[in-house]
Amino acid sequence: MFLNQIFMNNKLLDLYVIVCLHADHSSPAIGLRNFVMPLRASSFHRNELPIIIFVTDLDYIKHEWDMIATFPDIYILNGSPSNPYNLQLICIQDCRQCVIISTLDRDNQDTYLVDKSSVLCTLNIRQIEMKSAGFVSVMNLTGQSTLDMHTNQTMALLQNKIRTLTTLTIDSNVQYVEQGDTDEVDLEFYLTTPFASGAAFADSVLDCILSCAYYNDNAVNLLRNILTGGVDVQLEEILAEGGGFTQCESTDILKKRNRARVAVLEIRELIPDIDIRTTPVTFSVLFCEAIQRYQMIVMGIYRLLDVLLRNDPTANINRLTGGHKHDLHVNSNQMAYHSHQVRQKFWWQNVKMWIIIAIIVIIVIALIVVLSVLAAKNKI
Repeated sequence: MFLNQIFMNNKLLDLYVIVCLHADHSSPAIGLRNFVMPLRASSFHRNELPIIIFVTDLDYIKHEWDMIATFPDIYILNGSPSNPYNLQLICIQDCRQCVIISTLDRDNQDTYLVDKSSVLCTLNIRQIEMKSAGFVSVMNLTGQSTLDMHTNQTMALLQNKIRTLTTLTIDSNVQYVEQGDTDEVDLEFYLTTPFASGAAFADSVLDCILSCAYYNDNAVNLLRNILTGGVDVQLEEILAEGGGFTQCESTDILKKRNRARVAVLEIRELIPDIDIRTTPVTFSVLFCEAIQRYQMIVMGIYRLLDVLLRNDPTANINRLTGGHKHDLHVNSNQMAYHSHQVRQKFWWQNVKMWIIIAIIVIIVIALIVVLSVLAAKNKI
């Protein structure tokens, strides 16, 4: 389905993903179906599916349209992703996530120009971001002010609203994605702030995942559960043989849709009754409390990027690269990645339904009593 101005005016898109795809008619297919399938996993309900908007050349999308045409809520905007008008047309400042992919310039001999299209598109989005950014206080960003609580001063900061994910071919080009941190030029890619904050992704990460999966089969199962909530091995074999999807409403199939998911919650929601100011909470305490209370497995900590909130710009940024220690101290304003099981709520567990049924029964009994009394009076 093609996107036009009438659709944008008639439908409010509060949950959508934008894919800025730099490609032309001569570009090779990259397999957009593999990108769409995790966003259309069967563990999601219909109202939870995000809308996907591809901003790319129409001549390229024709090559892969047959593989993604059957998925719902997929729209195409014919145009260049580097054009700011196209990005403003789809209200990129209000999107949930913007993914930047490029198949151009990969044959360039100069390593600095291999990711030219992706980097320039990211910088254009940053310009749109600065123009449409709102001013917020430190209290709104972190939940508690880092300044003196007894003063009335507030710090107005520009809030980055557009969440971007830029795919890179060369790891060293990550320095052009986030140009605010000049001390990360000599760092490995997995230690940089863009990768840790989910703003950059490189082909070398796929090589590491492939190497890890070769020596450890459980790594593939972990990634499968994180991305799609778990895919049956038999289903993959059927799809590999050319089989398609068919509608099935059996009980066993529907139960599999309520499998584990990965979500992000605030730590204050997981342990609301613990005062972190008096009782320091470590990662081990958070892990145990989440399992005992909600049967959730905490997989990692997501911290606010505090570059704008630092008093000393030369101070080191607090980085968390994974594999947290058990004595790592956490704050209540931080977020936690966790895996939780979606429990199916049967009809007999619906409290509201039973209350409505009880009210209806009471009303019916009252009517019967009133009618019987009136009938008795008429006989007398």
